[in-house]
Amino acid sequence: MLDDAARALAGGGAVAFTGAGMSAEAGIPTFRDPGGVWERFDPDVYGTWEGLARASLERPDGVAAFLAELRRVFARARPTPGHHALARLEDDGLLDAVVTQNVDGLHQEAGSRRVVEIHGSFSRLVGLVCSHREEIGRQRFVEALDRAMTGLRSGFVSSLGAILPRCSIDGAPMRPDFVAFGEPPQAFEEADDLVRAARVLLVVGTSGEVFPAAELPERARAAGAVVVEVGRGETRVPADVRLDGDAGVILPALADAVPRDA
Repeated sequence: MLDDAARALAGGGAVAFTGAGMSAEAGIPTFRDPGGVWERFDPDVYGTWEGLARASLERPDGVAAFLAELRRVFARARPTPGHHALARLEDDGLLDAVVTQNVDGLHQEAGSRRVVEIHGSFSRLVGLVCSHREEIGRQRFVEALDRAMTGLRSGFVSSLGAILPRCSIDGAPMRPDFVAFGEPPQAFEEADDLVRAARVLLVVGTSGEVFPAAELPERARAAGAVVVEVGRGETRVPADVRLDGDAGVILPALADAVPRDA
């Protein structure tokens, strides 16, 4: 199976589509699975900006605990060998882009250059008024969480906006640029165009259950792409070739196995 996947990638024109399994290997537990964040924090409250705004006034200690959990997992996360393998495939001209559901910025840290983040990113801020976007990276995100937790625990929070960073353009609050519940995906048209044009779609670490992202492998296959899946457990991904195991083990082996022109 590894040889089949390697031969498929050898022709180039591949796009990677990654999900929470890659983040989990980097130390960021999935939000939805048993033991995940949404099992301990009500997503109707902590997964929407309206809920967070209310909770920051009504139960600031709860919001501080939620932010502390985000800080704990994002501060320690690092790109895995799987992230680095995808960057290497791009460097070698075999992979055109990464489309990801993950919000951790680890693909960019590993060296991937074209990354389409359809669920946004914690490594970027967006202005609540002017929609100006600013890349901040993981360290500055962690520092922003520290300031927000200090504000929440001070007991003098007038609003959620009072603890958010300020926009350099208009001075209004900025929020992390991730897709909260009820919000549409970002750059989905670009992601759709990429997977439909791909010769190979390399699907890594996703269950194929979160829509509309879960539609992308089927759209790629309908357009003629070979779908190669890497991951553990049962999924709904319509794969032509499946490699069962950890991305951090399989992707480096796959990158090594792809034939290169002499």
